[in-house]
Amino acid sequence: MTFYILLNQITTLFLSLNLLTTLTFDSEIQSYLYGGSPEEIFFQVTNNHRTLAIKPKLEGSFSNLLVITKKGKYYFDLKHSEKEPHQFVEVKDGMMNHALTKKIQTKEYEILEGDHSLLFINHKGVEVVVNGIRVKAREYLSKGVPILYEGKRILN
Repeated sequence: MTFYILLNQITTLFLSLNLLTTLTFDSEIQSYLYGGSPEEIFFQVTNNHRTLAIKPKLEGSFSNLLVITKKGKYYFDLKHSEKEPHQFVEVKDGMMNHALTKKIQTKEYEILEGDHSLLFINHKGVEVVVNGIRVKAREYLSKGVPILYEGKRILN
């Protein structure tokens, strides 16, 4: 699975007690910072400093994670999910695309997909929260990442 992450967007990463999750980056990992305690999650940098292996030690809620590479910084909100965890994730830099195709359409929203980003279009007429971003009309989102609409996982 590939996450195309737009600059300064927070990405939700779902972890399982039964699976190791890996984040592989295009450039070397310089450092990472986890907001919780070391007793909650196992971390190890591997693969010539390009991959971060992650595995929770306990069930529950987790803190956030910041990964700093030679080329950028990436923010992750870590959550527990035994049903739909992430396993092998390649992290790449996203970019706002203008050539888009329709991916999902409901009466409340529409999601258009490009090569390296998504465009979320709000049809509700009131502000909604998508991946922690308040969206009045439309907003570009990272592609490949879970899309959380008003707290509910609607994609990936």
